[in-house]
Amino acid sequence: MKTILFPHSYKKWSSIIFYTTLIFGSYIWFSETTFEFFNMKVFSVLGDDTILRTETTENIIGNHALQWIDNNVLDELLTLIIVISGLMASFSREPIEDELIAKLRMDSLTISLYINYGILLLATLFVYELTYFHVMVVQLFLIILVFNLIFKYKLHQHYKD
Repeated sequence: MKTILFPHSYKKWSSIIFYTTLIFGSYIWFSETTFEFFNMKVFSVLGDDTILRTETTENIIGNHALQWIDNNVLDELLTLIIVISGLMASFSREPIEDELIAKLRMDSLTISLYINYGILLLATLFVYELTYFHVMVVQLFLIILVFNLIFKYKLHQHYKD
């Protein structure tokens, strides 16, 4: 069976970029730090204008679809870097790529999906409003992170035996 994997040489650098950018992105997100350098006009296909907050809910009023808007693009750049480097780190060949490694990769991906969707189901039941959106953003990166960690653990266990 033919597999579609990146060359093994991509694994080291994409892993370094993935984990470094994930840490930096988490810091930027939690500290709400912005860098003025990344403010620029971008074309918005979909977007929301104003969030009206009350004691019980948050409502979005107005939109700015299909027009140029001012935006700080740091979060979009970090998202692109995290997703692309995470996929390259996850799906780069091992030095010895055989059926057992392919099975470990598939098992790790399956477990990662179960964990990710388990968290999603719990969040759907117990997390609401804008906080639910934050959980969904974390889910975007969590699936790649959990897969990488499980796969590395399974590889470590395999090579240890």
